[in-house]
Amino acid sequence: MENEKEIKGYVSFKEMLIEFKKRPKIEFLWSGIREKSFGIVFGPSKSGKTIFCENLAMSLAVGKNEFFGKKLCGIPRKVMFIGLEEFWENRVERNVKQLAVLNEGEVKVLNDNYLYQAINYSKYIHQKEEWLKLKRTIKESKAEIVFIDSITRMNHGSLEDSKTAEEIMQRLRVICYDLGVTLICVHHTPKMYDKPITMDSIKGSSVFAQESDFAIGINKTSKNYRYLKNVFFRYSSCDDEIVREFEITDDVWLDYSENTYEDKLLMKSDRRRNNSNRTTIIEYLNENSSMTYKTKDLVNYFSGELGVQERQVKSYLKNLVNEKEILNPKHGEYVSMYYKKDDGERK
Repeated sequence: MENEKEIKGYVSFKEMLIEFKKRPKIEFLWSGIREKSFGIVFGPSKSGKTIFCENLAMSLAVGKNEFFGKKLCGIPRKVMFIGLEEFWENRVERNVKQLAVLNEGEVKVLNDNYLYQAINYSKYIHQKEEWLKLKRTIKESKAEIVFIDSITRMNHGSLEDSKTAEEIMQRLRVICYDLGVTLICVHHTPKMYDKPITMDSIKGSSVFAQESDFAIGINKTSKNYRYLKNVFFRYSSCDDEIVREFEITDDVWLDYSENTYEDKLLMKSDRRRNNSNRTTIIEYLNENSSMTYKTKDLVNYFSGELGVQERQVKSYLKNLVNEKEILNPKHGEYVSMYYKKDDGERK
């Protein structure tokens, strides 16, 4: 009877629950990326995918509390970045520039927590021995989070062929499960030509969607607007209509500017910054020039009205005061440039 119990192919809910309670709670690393999950960051060439991943990897490695407007746990993690796309010297040269945003203590932590593959490592993962070496390399590194750039270098056939895509994705998922790591892979799509970025942008999209726990799109429009889009999260809610616009700084970090709608971003006709949000705030205060507004009231109203985060509204208010477009008579209050006190003033 004992032998039969050992080899049975099922367990009861009670047995599963006992096992579940033994395990440590699984947390979210960033946004909808859960610990020990597997997913992709995808988009057209030169859109900023690799830089996004490097920025996130370094932020996790040094234990930052925030990245790109989303919370991080603040605990330094062992991170490995396997770059198969470019010559190692070019990558390190860019990484050195990225160190400029870190303080001295963070750089010391990064020195131990941020790992590369060996300099002479293969640029392709095709053969069985290469896959075994990849798994062994990750295991020996003791990395908790692994980035691989990119899946294209694992393509031994045609990614348009669902069988090839399925084989690659399943092998990556096995590495994720067997080693208990969070695995984030970069994947390239064809040029978007100002079309929305969706899973359909990927050749063999059904396989990538089926095998991934999350998918984050990075896009660049014909007018050089860059943005990040949460395409789907298996373990978290996902608003795929709102995207986060960004630029790339001289230090090669993503500078997140604001939330906006993807269709509006794709329809912009030139590179000038869209001042409509600022204008909306000025006109609102001017139309009510006898009123005094608390910061909290304006933040609550405009974060919903403009579809931006609260900190972006506060940034608008600060800049408008500095540019003398609105007034800040005392801390926490704002009024129109044409403010006139009357009996109807709000206290």
